[in-house]
Amino acid sequence: MQRFATVLANVCYRIHGECQGKSANGTNARHYLSDQFHKRLRLGRCLSTPVLGWKEFPCSYWGPFREEEFEVDADLNLMIPSMLLSMWSAPRGGKYRPEFRQNVRITNGVLTFAE
Repeated sequence: MQRFATVLANVCYRIHGECQGKSANGTNARHYLSDQFHKRLRLGRCLSTPVLGWKEFPCSYWGPFREEEFEVDADLNLMIPSMLLSMWSAPRGGKYRPEFRQNVRITNGVLTFAE
């Protein structure tokens, strides 16, 4: 069986996050989580390598953004009919529940994606 697929290669990821948590025992969990995020980003560490759907096409570098290393292909404009958002209902211990986004657009070489 053959399947039609759109695969993006040489993708530059820009990962943004929001730290959530409650303060306890005089410590601010959000500051701690933010510090951990930036420390791991700087050291090039993560639980799993970021991919856009297929693990066969991982990114070759991830870490602090290096403006001089990347250029955007401004001529790239296309629509991805269906893109896998997540496979599980929760990051840990979740149930198998794939979630997709339809008609995701890449405009001037940039795919902006936020939940």
